[in-house]
Amino acid sequence: MGKIYAVILAGGKGERLWPATLALPKPLLPFGGNGRTLIKATYDRVLPLVGKGNVYLVATRELAELLGAELGLPREQLILEPFGKNTAPAVGLTALVLGELEPAGTMLMLPADHRIDDEEAFRRALLAAVKAAEEGYLVTLGVRPTYPATGYGYIEGAEPLFEAEGFVVHRAARFVEKPDRHTAEAYVSRGNFFWNSGIFVWKFSQILEEIHRHLPGLAAALAELKSHLGKPTWEAALREAYSRAEETSIDYGVMEKAEKIATIPVSFGWSDLGDWHAIWEALRKDRENNASVDVEVFGKDAAGNLVFSLARKRVGLLGVKDLAVVDTPAALLVAKRELAQRVREIARGFAEREPDWTELYKLDRNGMLEVMENFPQQCREALARGREVILPRELSGFERIVVVGMGGSGITGDFLGLALPGVEVITVRSYVVPRFIGEETLLVGVSYSGNTEETLSAFLDGLRHTRKALGISSGGKLAEICQKQGIPWIEIPKGFQPRAALGHLLFTLLGALEGLGLQAEGMDEGLSILSRMAEELSPRSTPNRAQGLARALQGKIPVIYGAAGTASPVAFRWRTQINENAKQPAFSAELPELCHNEIVGYELAGELFPQIVRLFLRTSCDHPRVALRVEVLKDVLRRRRLPFLELHGEGKTPLAQALSLLYLGDWVSVYLALLNGVDPTPVEPILELKERLAQEKWEPMG
Repeated sequence: MGKIYAVILAGGKGERLWPATLALPKPLLPFGGNGRTLIKATYDRVLPLVGKGNVYLVATRELAELLGAELGLPREQLILEPFGKNTAPAVGLTALVLGELEPAGTMLMLPADHRIDDEEAFRRALLAAVKAAEEGYLVTLGVRPTYPATGYGYIEGAEPLFEAEGFVVHRAARFVEKPDRHTAEAYVSRGNFFWNSGIFVWKFSQILEEIHRHLPGLAAALAELKSHLGKPTWEAALREAYSRAEETSIDYGVMEKAEKIATIPVSFGWSDLGDWHAIWEALRKDRENNASVDVEVFGKDAAGNLVFSLARKRVGLLGVKDLAVVDTPAALLVAKRELAQRVREIARGFAEREPDWTELYKLDRNGMLEVMENFPQQCREALARGREVILPRELSGFERIVVVGMGGSGITGDFLGLALPGVEVITVRSYVVPRFIGEETLLVGVSYSGNTEETLSAFLDGLRHTRKALGISSGGKLAEICQKQGIPWIEIPKGFQPRAALGHLLFTLLGALEGLGLQAEGMDEGLSILSRMAEELSPRSTPNRAQGLARALQGKIPVIYGAAGTASPVAFRWRTQINENAKQPAFSAELPELCHNEIVGYELAGELFPQIVRLFLRTSCDHPRVALRVEVLKDVLRRRRLPFLELHGEGKTPLAQALSLLYLGDWVSVYLALLNGVDPTPVEPILELKERLAQEKWEPMG
């Protein structure tokens, strides 16, 4: 007898457990008993039977990595699907991959979301099924029904074949789809109909033979795929194979058609936790038959209710019976528990409510979408304008550049440093400059309006230390200071929000500095990428990935992570753009610093702030140790079931990669504003702050 492999099949949308599955995949819901997730309970109960090295997980890549971290499985025990396509392709893929390791092996196919009370009996039943599989049968465990369920499929058991491990193995006469109430009652009364548990056992060779017989499309795809095992061509070949394979369940595609099928009737306290009624049944109840998970519930004249929340909170129940109350950051469900099977109607109803982007675009009354689409052209025009500027030669000979600026203007300094890797660039967001600067420093004042008080103050402070200086603005007091003191001033167009004028500020400055012998790296590449992205992400390309990201962030608190010196300024930009455009809270943090403090806060993050989602902004320029830290951080987040997204910059140079991530974030922030029902342009709180400050007389010290 060959090795026994336990394969945990993780997939499915979990629509009947909406809205919890909006926040967590169904296998990660904490209904496995003893504080465990469903998939951890599945893993624990099969582990004594097969051992750690023989437990495999099959799912799509993102889900497999998340669930694999929950179980502590090494990556080589993850079988990655390119996309979900029901259970038959997943079974075929697994049999192909593991069959190469152990041609005589046997596969236990276990759904990731079951609950079983008597785990010892469960393992004995699996051993009995393995013996039946050795006889050439495809085996399924049939659960003796305890009531006439209409939400399960049934198996009709025929004559007994033999006994093993204290169980009787029967020939399976037929599979029956979910029956109506009357039919289910008849099945239960006859005594030879069993619930289809979805737990299957078979030899790798046998299931592949049956797939060849009944699913020719999948069989052909697997045969072609076999030649790519262990080769660099595997990923592309797998995607192609999956695209051609039949999309069907293993039950319908094979089990209902094969001839040599066996079933083993079992009674080990099985629950397919597929809906909220089943969850209620599986949980411990109080004296009034109310059940809850990690929620403090106080009820008066309330009975038979289920309460579940992803955030720790107090829930009061008054005068209600037999309800399912499910609370998540994204949605709330209140339903009669007896209608739990119909919750998927609610899930699908919301899923079908795609945003009417045409209507949402009307919220953009001040034309921010047009500004976004024209950003690449803004950059090109600004570069040409800057190249026409003639700066005095006496500005040459500096060792560093200090850029003073705030908000949407201040990020000019950050990107200047990425574009000029051979020059030290320091960005100052304050009222004063560092004490150490002197005549070896080029001071650059950047303020779109020309009236930002911190910038004016820092610029004048800097002039006490160096006369190598220039200003760039659309006018304002910065222009007056420069003209009065004979300092070069570069004028850029008026009429933009400062956060929408980065192209004018950065590329005009880059073009002007060329006259001093400074050549930026990656400008052409960056501009080419921006132009392509403008087409890809514009409203004319609805839906697009920026809109998809905006939907993922709606109702959430984004925390954006970037590596120091490369993606950190972009993370800061994402944060400020989401704040200003979308009117939504967002925060940013820098690697590697956050690894020394912020990650400790993950311990309570899921309970206190379940609506937080983390975004990793990645570039190929990140320090290798920072890249490693990101991978470790992702595992830390997965183990705590904390959501995250990961985005990679496009291009080869630091400037191009940073610009691509920045431009994507700008689009996301505008689309997020529209989803939030607001015009992205106005920034009322900032105006209120400026008006209040204007009442207090202040002049920069010249």
